[in-house]
Amino acid sequence: MANIPRSICKQVARVVPAKTLLRLNTPAFLPFYHTVSNSHLAHVLNYPYRDADTFENELDYLLKYFTPVSLEDFYKNSHGSGKNFHLTFDDGLSECAEVIAPILSRKGIPATFFINSDFVGNKALFHRYKASLLLNGLLTNPDSETESFLAKHGLFRHNLLKTPYHQNDLIDQAAELLEMDFAAFLKEQQPYMTKSQLKQLHKQGFTIGGHSCSHPEFWLMKKNAQFDEIEKNMEWINRHFEPKIKAFAFPFTDHGVSEKLLSKLVKKQICDITFGTAGLKFDSVSTHFQRYPVEMPGDFVNNLKAEFLYFLIRKWVGKARVKH
Repeated sequence: MANIPRSICKQVARVVPAKTLLRLNTPAFLPFYHTVSNSHLAHVLNYPYRDADTFENELDYLLKYFTPVSLEDFYKNSHGSGKNFHLTFDDGLSECAEVIAPILSRKGIPATFFINSDFVGNKALFHRYKASLLLNGLLTNPDSETESFLAKHGLFRHNLLKTPYHQNDLIDQAAELLEMDFAAFLKEQQPYMTKSQLKQLHKQGFTIGGHSCSHPEFWLMKKNAQFDEIEKNMEWINRHFEPKIKAFAFPFTDHGVSEKLLSKLVKKQICDITFGTAGLKFDSVSTHFQRYPVEMPGDFVNNLKAEFLYFLIRKWVGKARVKH
């Protein structure tokens, strides 16, 4: 039921001109991606990621209606407006350095890369990327023993990509049954950026921010554990990159994150600014902003128009602000 209003907006948006919707007075527009690749990435079945040409076309479309701004400009100039956009990328995947950054540099688009410090240099693998590899393996070579083991713990093909952090060990055990070696995958495929690559991005003028240490679901964590996870991650970011603006983007969503925590992060100078993933909305916390997930099924332009229409409707009924 919760998705019905968005579905209706997608239908209506098809007949509304882009210039009418995309020039509305809205919160700052903050689109985000994870990766861009022309290859099949078995570890990223979680998102309908773009190939390089599609990504460039989407950037060109954004540039028709919005002005790209750096994180520093966004932060200093009253956090921008809906006429600007700041582009961000989550998880620190290797394509950020190899594919994405060269395209952004050529087009003169600033961006922030949000990093999980535990994964830098391919030291470990995000639990849902493990799940993606496992699902890819089962789709390629079905194995009844592995699927039976997963089923005993409530994991099936249809929900495997939503495996929570606390079931990471189950994914590891299932991988052993399927004779899948995550350590070998990390060594051979190098899915994450190295510290050297991150430093090069920083040198090129891109911003490096925090995205937690190990990408857990914050809504499943205790409040003190939430704070500790962010503090440790941001300490790593600040030690290696000394960013002018200390930025943190919550992995998955900011659901389950309190206003008290968001205020504490700023008060203790751990973060200057934080981000959620609720789409085009205002936020009740002045230093916290909502980003728009680009990597969704469907047509990019229509999804974009529908998001702006959805915001307009919520604004009319007084529900365009996220409260914590």
